[in-house]
Amino acid sequence: MRRLKLSVIIILILLLKVKTSYAASWVNFPTSWDIGQAFAVTITSTAEYTQPMVTWMNRSIALNVEAGGAGKISYGLLGSDVRNIKPGDYKILFEFIQGGKKYKASGNIYLRARQYPREELRVSPKMVNPPKKELSRIRSESQLVGTALRTMTIPRKWTTPPQPPLASITLTSNYGKQRVYNGQPRAGHNGADIRAVTGTSVRAPFAGTVVLAGFHYYAGGSVYIDSGNGVITAFFHLSNILVKKGDNVAKGQIVAKSGATGRVTGPHLHYSLILGGQFVDPIPLLSTSITQMLKQGNIQQVN
Repeated sequence: MRRLKLSVIIILILLLKVKTSYAASWVNFPTSWDIGQAFAVTITSTAEYTQPMVTWMNRSIALNVEAGGAGKISYGLLGSDVRNIKPGDYKILFEFIQGGKKYKASGNIYLRARQYPREELRVSPKMVNPPKKELSRIRSESQLVGTALRTMTIPRKWTTPPQPPLASITLTSNYGKQRVYNGQPRAGHNGADIRAVTGTSVRAPFAGTVVLAGFHYYAGGSVYIDSGNGVITAFFHLSNILVKKGDNVAKGQIVAKSGATGRVTGPHLHYSLILGGQFVDPIPLLSTSITQMLKQGNIQQVN
C-alpha cells in the first residue's frame, strides 16, 4: 500500500512538472494594411523566452522582452515605404528561444494600394540637377544616412503615442505625395511637412540616441534619433542643431530649431518616421497607441 501511495505521489509530481513547464505563446499581426502606414506586432507568452525577432521586408528586427500580456511580451512597430513597395502579399516571420528550443511563426500581410496625391514644386535648379562638384558630397551623405538607418538596438525606448515634434501640427505637405520638382517627377514624399517659422523648437518624439546629425545637401540641417527595435525618427531642413551623434535624448527634449535649409520652397519642418528601414507616414501615430493598433491585428498561436 505504501509503495502504491508513493507511486501515485511521484506520478502527480511528474504531471505537475509537465503542466507548469508548458508555455502557451502567440503572435499578433494584421492580415492586411495600407502601403505607407505603420502597424503593430507582438510576441506574447506565458513563460520566459529570449532573442525575440521579427523579419519583415527582408530586414530582421530585434525586439526585447517585457512583462505584460499573458506573462511576457515583445512589441514591434513596422510598416512599408510608399516609394518602392507594390500591393500584394508579404511574408512576416517571428522567432524566439524558449526552453532551449527555437520557435517560429509566420504569416502573410496583404499590403493594399493607397492613393497619394501629386504635388508640383518650384525650387532652385541646383536642387534638381546638382552641380558635378556636389555629387561626391551627395554620395557621401547618402552613405551616412544608409548606415544610420541600419541601426538596430535594444531595449525599447519608444512609447506611444509619441510626443508631437511641434507644439502645433499643421501639415503643408502630406506623406506620400509624388513630388514634381521644376517639372521633373521624383519619388513620393517620405515624410510629413509641418508649418513652422524658422527657429521653432523641435522636440524628440521618443527617447533615444542620436545616430546622425549634420547639414546635408538635399535635407539641410538633419537629425536622426534611434529609439530601439528599428524605430528611427528624423527631422530635415533645420536652421540649428542642438544635439550631436551619440547624445541620449529624452522624449519631448528640444533637439533642434526648424528652418529652410536644403531643398525647400520655404521654412517648415520635415518629419520622418522610419520603421525597420521603411519610411512610413508619421502623422497617424500621433493620435493613437500601440494598444489601439493591436486591436486591428490577428492573433495566431505558436506551435
